Amino acid sequence: MRWMAGGLVVVAVLALLTPWVRSREENGPAVTVEALNPERFELTVPAGKEVDAIVGDYLLKNSHLAAVIAEPLPTRNANLTTRNVGGCLLDFTTAANGSDQLTAFFPGRGDLAYRSAKVIPATNENPVAAVEVTAAAEGSRPEVVTRYALGANDRFLTVTTTFRNVGDKEVTAKLEDDFRCDGQKEDMPRSPNGNGPQFWLHDRFWGQAYGIDASGTELQFNSNTRTSTIRYGEGTVTLAPGKEHSFTRRLYAAPNLPTLHSIMDAPATQPVKLAVTDRLGQPLDGAVVHWKRGDNELGTTLLAADGSTNLELAPDDYQCRITLYGHDVEGPFTVAVSKETTEPIRQKVDGLALGSLSLAVTDGTGAAIPSKVEVVPVGDKTLVPDFGPETAEYRVRNLIYTPNGKATQLLLPGEYLLRISHGPEYDAIERKIEIAPGKAVEVAQALNRSVNTAGWVSSDFHSHATPSGDNTSSQLGRVLNLVCEHLEFAPCTEHQRITTYDEEIKELGIAAFMATTPGMELTGTPLPLNHQNAFPLHHHPHYQDGGGPTIETDLEAQIEKLALWDGNSEKLMQVNHPDIGWMFYDKNGDGQPDDGFARAFPHIDVLEIHPVEGALDLRPVRADGKDHNTVFNWLQLLNQGFRTYGVVNTDAHYNFHGSGSLRNWIQSSTDDPAKIDTHEMVHASEEGRVVMSNGPFLEVWARAGNRKVTCGKDLPAADGKVSLEVRVECPNFLDVDTVTVLVNGRPHPKHHYTRQSTPDQFGAADQPIRFHHTLDLELTSDAHVIVVAGSPTGKLGPFFGPAHQNTPPAALSNPIFVDIDGEGFTPNRDTLDAPLPVKFGAKK
Repeated sequence: MRWMAGGLVVVAVLALLTPWVRSREENGPAVTVEALNPERFELTVPAGKEVDAIVGDYLLKNSHLAAVIAEPLPTRNANLTTRNVGGCLLDFTTAANGSDQLTAFFPGRGDLAYRSAKVIPATNENPVAAVEVTAAAEGSRPEVVTRYALGANDRFLTVTTTFRNVGDKEVTAKLEDDFRCDGQKEDMPRSPNGNGPQFWLHDRFWGQAYGIDASGTELQFNSNTRTSTIRYGEGTVTLAPGKEHSFTRRLYAAPNLPTLHSIMDAPATQPVKLAVTDRLGQPLDGAVVHWKRGDNELGTTLLAADGSTNLELAPDDYQCRITLYGHDVEGPFTVAVSKETTEPIRQKVDGLALGSLSLAVTDGTGAAIPSKVEVVPVGDKTLVPDFGPETAEYRVRNLIYTPNGKATQLLLPGEYLLRISHGPEYDAIERKIEIAPGKAVEVAQALNRSVNTAGWVSSDFHSHATPSGDNTSSQLGRVLNLVCEHLEFAPCTEHQRITTYDEEIKELGIAAFMATTPGMELTGTPLPLNHQNAFPLHHHPHYQDGGGPTIETDLEAQIEKLALWDGNSEKLMQVNHPDIGWMFYDKNGDGQPDDGFARAFPHIDVLEIHPVEGALDLRPVRADGKDHNTVFNWLQLLNQGFRTYGVVNTDAHYNFHGSGSLRNWIQSSTDDPAKIDTHEMVHASEEGRVVMSNGPFLEVWARAGNRKVTCGKDLPAADGKVSLEVRVECPNFLDVDTVTVLVNGRPHPKHHYTRQSTPDQFGAADQPIRFHHTLDLELTSDAHVIVVAGSPTGKLGPFFGPAHQNTPPAALSNPIFVDIDGEGFTPNRDTLDAPLPVKFGAKK
């Protein structure tokens, strides 16, 4: 026991001697091997955020472990950044309550081309199942056979690689592997770089630990945040003709690091359940227990919703301490584990009493809505809560995401500021609360939908999660982030695979709030230019790339392939984050103007032109000098006759305020997300009926005679007289103080309005309508007309998160093409006092 600032800490341990449950097939061994097939896929595939198994891969499974070996095909890729995985260990986790976090284990460091497989079932006489993959001898490399074997009761996967010199010359083989677990944004400690008999890694939040040993052989390991390279013994072996050499390593998986160490080190372990509450009996959901045995740090375990953690330990005394939301709350204390401990013992931390927050967020009619709630400490005495990593779902750093407006959260006592929001069509609320020990604070908050966007739905055409391979965010967390930011249409656009958000929308119960469609981002070279999104696409679940096309090193060939995919089906083709100069005027990137990637142009429907605030400062290069001003270059393109419409998207990869800082409002026949038609969204976008924004809502209509059109459309105006109806609305946490009409990319001298110079033109800052006027234009020649609204010196503010809070609010319409001479719109070829762009940074 130990005295703490709040009183006496009392700790209890629940040590359970319940045997591990073993599932044994009827009259057969308790270990199986099978090729994954469509009929049984959902029943057999392991669980976990990083599962990449598809039909045709091989599953080894006993009562303890599940392992997936990728089918040894030259086309077998896991994702964008994890390629050529045929014959590699792709998924690996515990059989019960699995949480696969392995990206891939590459025997031979990925240098071997495994092209054949042999499946060896277990028998009653030999209860070991195996998969053998073979890489043929090539050049100076020997033949390589890697065997993945799992016994009926094994707590480890045995991996044996045999090198055979089938040639007539001496060869050298490397005794090395790559163990890849992407941990850039995860809480994922690994063995420190160096030497030792074991390598270990632990994803603390997602609950998966891995270990490797090699029967006493010394290991050398060197890691970055993605990959750990393991070298065995001397690292190489030389083989004379006709000779062979085998070496074996064992791969372990466990739900946490203390259990992993116990399994790897101890001849016998005890199942232990540690359950912790505060002094009021409230379970410490999300708390972390740090375990130590003597002088050795064993790692951590995470407490579940009931305040418990399950692990296996060798009989001994253990020292523990507890952290909650990133802060020490208890310890150290001793946990005694022995074979004689049979009775469960409840624990209580008398020095800690939490309070609770109960949320109920609704719209102005009282209907529950998804929402984002940021929990911000007030003053120096209240600690910043850290609920989970940026890859998480319902609790991300200090954010609470709720799909139905309801949430309950235990908090450390103190004063907090709540920022409650649901995107920029709704007013947001800041509300202070005091969390007292043992007290529940109920917050019922209505968010008024103050911005009128009737006839338009909000969308983000470009989002990512862990299936993309360049991040590890939960896809459920991505969808939750999108819907809480009030994105009403969100195609699924993971890198290099067609997939969908349908399952996540169903799980969250948000079909009334968000529509989706299958799509993909095809990411080839050269980077970062050769990136395109397309939707809708036909999803083939559990097959390579979801049935999507493969990449090309020729940008034009790749765009053509994607455009023609699914039998030349109708789809929106979007070019992502382009260097417009490189794409349209400098194909070889030498800084000298040419025809660009001209074969691609007919296939491009829309072009990402963010950051949208570039419209508030129309210069060729961004103010920081680090890139082209893409909006400015887009205006130059329009003047050259390209009818390529603009969009803006977040390209969000992580879930901490990831989605929501950019959006497109698309003209729609319905305001009900459940009734959104994907093809209507495609048609509207292809026609430019899209307004781009990082927050403010902008609607633009143009009238000439008795005809009225919105952005993206053509408008005949024989007398040159055009009336623009411009409406700008903002919620209570945004403002717009500037509205400008651009004619052929240049500010119109009579239609540049600021709150400072023309205050009467602007609505009150406490009212949604900031600007609503009909503006008369007299044009003497064909022109495209665009409206910009924003606040050049303003800020989006804290509701958008720290990465975006200092960005100026801005919105930008797509062009209306005004035809004066009746012969169709003719561009004026103006380059806006700057040369047409070439590849940024190219040496001329």
